[in-house]
Amino acid sequence: MERRSCSVRNGLGELSVRQGGFVSLVSVRVPDAVTLADGPFQQVVHEAYLDVLGQVATLATPHPVRFWNHIPYLHAPMAGGLDRYMVFNAGRFDAMNRWFGSVEAVHRGVATATGVGHGGSDLVIHCLACAAAGRSIENPRQVPAYRYSRRYGPVPPCFARATLARLSALGGQAILVGGTASVRGEQSVHGDNLAHQLAETYVNMEALVQCGAQPGMVANGLASFVHVRAYYQRGTDRPGVERSVRGTFPGAQGIEFVQADLCRQELLVEIEGVALAGAPSQFGAECT
Repeated sequence: MERRSCSVRNGLGELSVRQGGFVSLVSVRVPDAVTLADGPFQQVVHEAYLDVLGQVATLATPHPVRFWNHIPYLHAPMAGGLDRYMVFNAGRFDAMNRWFGSVEAVHRGVATATGVGHGGSDLVIHCLACAAAGRSIENPRQVPAYRYSRRYGPVPPCFARATLARLSALGGQAILVGGTASVRGEQSVHGDNLAHQLAETYVNMEALVQCGAQPGMVANGLASFVHVRAYYQRGTDRPGVERSVRGTFPGAQGIEFVQADLCRQELLVEIEGVALAGAPSQFGAECT
C-alpha cells in the first residue's frame, strides 16, 4: 500500500493517506493529546474522527470498514469520575452521530474497531476504507457496544463487533473482527483467569465468523482466520497467550502479539483478526 499524501490539517496533527487499489488507509496523529483535559480531549477526538471521515469521503474508497484507536494512558482519571477511554468514547460518538446524521443511522452503518492504550503522548487513529460498503456484524452472545449501560460511561463505545467487507476487486469477502475479549452480554467474565478469558474470547470470535459467513462456501470457524493480533495487558502473560493463540489459529498466515492497556482493566487479553467468509454451519446462533 503506497503512501499518496501527507499533510497538516487545521492544526490538529498529521493526516496521511495510503492507497492500495481497492482499499485505503487514512490515519491521523494528534501530538501530545495526553496533556489535554477532558473537554479539550473530547473535542480533539471529535475533530480527528471528522477529519478522517471527511478525507475518506473524497477517495475512490469512500466506505470506512475498520478503525484502530491508540489512546495514550487509556485509564488515566479525568473529570467527573471518568477515565480517558470514556471521554474518548464521548468524542467518537459525537463525531459519528454528526457524520451519519442520527443515532439510528450510526447503529446501522458503524464499522468495527479496536481501541487500546499506550504509554506515549499521541492519539493515533487509523481507518481502513473500501470501494464497496461493508456490513456490520453483531455477536448474539453480546450486547452491541453502542447499547451498553451507563456502567461503562455516560456515552457508550461506538463500533460494531465485526464488518463483512470486500477487500479486493476480485470480489472476495473477509470478516474484519474487531478487538474481542471475554465479555458475555455486557459483562466481563472469568476474572483473573487467563485461560478461561482466552476460551471465552475464542467462542465470541467463532460466533462472529458464523454470523458473517457467506452462502455457498464452507464455514471453517477459527481456522478461517488468516491474520490475528493478540493484545495482552501483563507482560508475564505473553508466553501463555502466545501458546494458546498459535495453537488455536492453525490457518493464520500472520500472528502478532502486542502488550497494551485494554478497554477494561479486568480484561487480560483482546484479540482481533481477519477471517475468510464462509457459509453458516451448525453453530445455531441468531445473527444480526
